[in-house]
Amino acid sequence: MIIFLQEFCLQLFLWLLKMIDGLMSIFSAITGVTDVTYQGQKVNIIEYLANSTGVSTIFWCVFILAVGLACIFTIVALIKNMIANNRNISSIVGKFFLALLGTLAMLIVVILGILISNAVLVLVARIFQIENTTKISNMLFDACVGDWINGYTISEIDVTSLSVRNIFGDYSGSIWDIWPYSWEMDGMVNPETFMYFPSLVASIGVIIAMLVAAINLAKRVYEIILLYIIMPVSLSTISLDDGARFKVWRETFITKIVIAYGTVFAVNIFILLLPMITKMRIPGMGGFGNSIFKIIMIIGGALVIPAGQHLFARLFGQADDLHAGGGFIRSAFYGGRIAGALTFGAAAKVIGAATKKKNQNAGSSSSGGGSSEESDDSGRYSEESSGGGSSE
Repeated sequence: MIIFLQEFCLQLFLWLLKMIDGLMSIFSAITGVTDVTYQGQKVNIIEYLANSTGVSTIFWCVFILAVGLACIFTIVALIKNMIANNRNISSIVGKFFLALLGTLAMLIVVILGILISNAVLVLVARIFQIENTTKISNMLFDACVGDWINGYTISEIDVTSLSVRNIFGDYSGSIWDIWPYSWEMDGMVNPETFMYFPSLVASIGVIIAMLVAAINLAKRVYEIILLYIIMPVSLSTISLDDGARFKVWRETFITKIVIAYGTVFAVNIFILLLPMITKMRIPGMGGFGNSIFKIIMIIGGALVIPAGQHLFARLFGQADDLHAGGGFIRSAFYGGRIAGALTFGAAAKVIGAATKKKNQNAGSSSSGGGSSEESDDSGRYSEESSGGGSSE
């Protein structure tokens, strides 16, 4: 039974490692480091979506709408200036034409910015790959192997392509040819010293951290296209707000571009340091204690991946826009709080209205001989109280 449990834990660990390698491929595709295939053609995901026919058509339709909005905002600015008389009319009209020409200029800047950003990301990834040639799945597996046997090392194998029997070898004996009770020790690692629990905990922690970062990156793709489409609208208000809304657009767009750099740096630094971390030991501590030490270091390194997005957003953009690398979780949390507040507020209004109606009915039913005078006195008192409160 113990041998079957060991095989099950190793098989589950191998499945988790395959999922980690799959998430790494998703990272590369979403950030633009590697190309994706679309109708048999390799394309960069952001570059292709931004230059697609549908997005371009919508952009020019929004541009025509933005021209009309710019005219309206310019007229509003002129009317406000007639009242306040604190601006030059020529500057207001000049900003109208600046909004039109600025949209065309920003269109070129945005496209070039996306192209240059993707080129630099590919260069950064290749720089890290000079030292990092081992897959993260192999590194995690090597960190959880107690003892390699029969001359095998992690550099000679690809873990995700192996089976449990390849790694552990055959059984040395069994009870009634049904229940194996020992190993032949003719595999690659020692089944008795393999760290089963640490391997599962560490791999699950890495998957959760990478999944959070991957979802944020996927959200980033849609947000970049959305910002690209609404750019003319943000520029159309220059004559009215002197570019305040365009400044918000610019900072948000920069944030969405640079968070990909945070992910690429964080992932590659995690892979760079992982082999050294997993070979460290705490003197005087047993095997279980050092296993916990490895788990903490591996999960801590994995959490750097979403935190790297937040770090780059703080340095080069708007950190509040990212919500510390867990945007989709926090958005759901705050969405739930807002929905709960609205629901509670609506319920409170209904209860308050019902209570008020009940009190009115009770007051009318209890009216007697001196009730009109008391009602008048209470009415005068409430008027005086409300008047005093308002004046105060």
